[in-house]
Amino acid sequence: MTNTSVLVTGATGKIGGAVAAQLLEKGVPTRALVHRIDRRSDRLGALGAEIVVADMFDIQAVQAAVDGVDRLFFNPPYHPHALDAAVTFAVAARHAGVEAVVALGQWLASPEHPSLMTRQQWLTDKLFALLPNTAHVAVDPGFFADNYMQVLPYAAQLGMLPMPTAARRNAPPSNEDIARVAVGALLDPHRHGGRAYRPTGPKLLSGADIADAIGEALGRRVRHIEIPPWMFMRAVRTIAKQSGGGLFFESSVRHYLPENGLGTWEVGGPTTHVRDVAGVEPEDFLTIARRYVNGADTRRTAGNILRAIGGLIQIGLVPAHRLDKFDRLQQHPQPAQPRFSGESVVWRNEHAASADATPDRFGVLEIPWASASQSR
Repeated sequence: MTNTSVLVTGATGKIGGAVAAQLLEKGVPTRALVHRIDRRSDRLGALGAEIVVADMFDIQAVQAAVDGVDRLFFNPPYHPHALDAAVTFAVAARHAGVEAVVALGQWLASPEHPSLMTRQQWLTDKLFALLPNTAHVAVDPGFFADNYMQVLPYAAQLGMLPMPTAARRNAPPSNEDIARVAVGALLDPHRHGGRAYRPTGPKLLSGADIADAIGEALGRRVRHIEIPPWMFMRAVRTIAKQSGGGLFFESSVRHYLPENGLGTWEVGGPTTHVRDVAGVEPEDFLTIARRYVNGADTRRTAGNILRAIGGLIQIGLVPAHRLDKFDRLQQHPQPAQPRFSGESVVWRNEHAASADATPDRFGVLEIPWASASQSR
């Protein structure tokens, strides 16, 4: 695809940045859509990307960004109006005659889920599938390996990995492997068109397994500590504030915690999709962890230890946001009978293993919509 160009949205983020870098490494002309010019965009520019600054909700700016490219990697923003961005890009892609859209979604995506973000992901998937003469590929990872690394300072300084797992397992993928699947689909979209892929790690791991791998990477013993959802949500509030996340992000994440106990991350895992699409074996968790353990906050110093202790104290003292009130004030719609993915017949039917490309791609929807809303 020497003369084929790709537009990558969210190009300064962890996934979008990896997609752009891998495309450029393969010599693919790449246009990187960014919110602002900063060190991250400068780094992509130095790699050879064409940098375009645009608001993902501005149809004229998006049309200008999409014009002239052949394929699109859509990475949705964490935003209550993310579906508006998807519609904007769908309109622009249709107008420009884009031949393929590869969209980053969610393993949990369902029309019944209590999380607005997750319902929007489901609708975004259906929206891009409607584009005529455009190959559409969904990349739907579950709980990322990167999520466990958000509490890495506590592991490094205090020897604990405080994460809720409900004694269930997960095969977390690396950001790089998620990007490899997206890039593989972008390189050959007509082979993969109409498919949904879920990149995973090579093995289902318990919380203790993940803590052991992080401990080996750090060179110290680390124990997994099962924490209650309320404590995790207070930690999310702290992390979201540091990373720039907002109340919408918190409101969405709280609805993912029950999926642990329902075993939703275990369903269908691990997959072979990294090998199937990218032609390489997925990275194991130890390999992933070793990339994270050389940060300044992982060095064992008196200051870092005190900061980790202070962080735990702050999590215990700072009250959680009133997220139900936030949802009401924002007028977030709710399904008539919300169900977590692990409880949803619709979700399980759509995510059943299937060798054939179907309108739902994870499997044929075998039950009527009306009865699905009344079943558990």
